[in-house]
Amino acid sequence: MDNKNNNKYMKDLFALLLGGDMFTQSNGSSMDFPKDEDPNWSKTVETSETKSHIIKKETWISKDGSCHMERFSTEIKKSVDVGRLKRQLKKAIDMEDYEKAAELRDKIKDAEK
Repeated sequence: MDNKNNNKYMKDLFALLLGGDMFTQSNGSSMDFPKDEDPNWSKTVETSETKSHIIKKETWISKDGSCHMERFSTEIKKSVDVGRLKRQLKKAIDMEDYEKAAELRDKIKDAEK
């Protein structure tokens, strides 16, 4: 990696580590990300998941197409105790609380994906 790309990489890395609110343009200047409601930009959000994380990619493109910004963020998924949910499900069925049982069934399904 040449020195210019290394410098840009380090600036982007520091911006990410410090909250991800700064974007370093290719010319080396820094600017804030546009606000979500800014009419001069269009924003898209893509979300993907791994077993343990939720990854979000936000992309802003200026209306005239001259500038493109991206920001990535990750979130650790909350762990779900499937065994505990199954015990609660059995208890709900035994108590004939079928609404609660359906809710628990759906939570178990989501956790096992």
